[in-house]
Amino acid sequence: MNKLVSNSEKKYLAVELSADTKFDVLRQMAASLYEEGYVKETYSEAIINREKKFPTGLPTGKINVAIPHTDPEYVNHAAICLGILDKPVTFEVMGMEGEEVDVSVLFMLSIKHKEDQMDTLAELIGVCQNQDVLEKIASKNIEAISQIMDSLKI
Repeated sequence: MNKLVSNSEKKYLAVELSADTKFDVLRQMAASLYEEGYVKETYSEAIINREKKFPTGLPTGKINVAIPHTDPEYVNHAAICLGILDKPVTFEVMGMEGEEVDVSVLFMLSIKHKEDQMDTLAELIGVCQNQDVLEKIASKNIEAISQIMDSLKI
């Protein structure tokens, strides 16, 4: 895992990942959030357990995404960890039992207050529906990533 960007003022970080399974991806991203102090040590296990029950993969086109998140009790501070995979990893599709999608970009949410979750998710869905934006993210261009992440309200 390679940290590309960390902006504590804007409450986000971006990491480049290499993993074989969705759970490896989730562990690595959770570890990044933990190292930055955004989440508690128990966050990693909680996000994996939630992903098993409520999958977060989204088929969005050429570049597919996942938006994993878990309950605020595992969170110290609100943040988003952007994960960019060197090769896609299979996730189950949100709300579609048994359906799978190969994911290249993840937005792992660290939500401190449940009432903030829907606004953040709605904003991210807008980003995820724009393949041009996702291509900029996937290119690992730090300037573009910073600009996109700066525009999000966390």
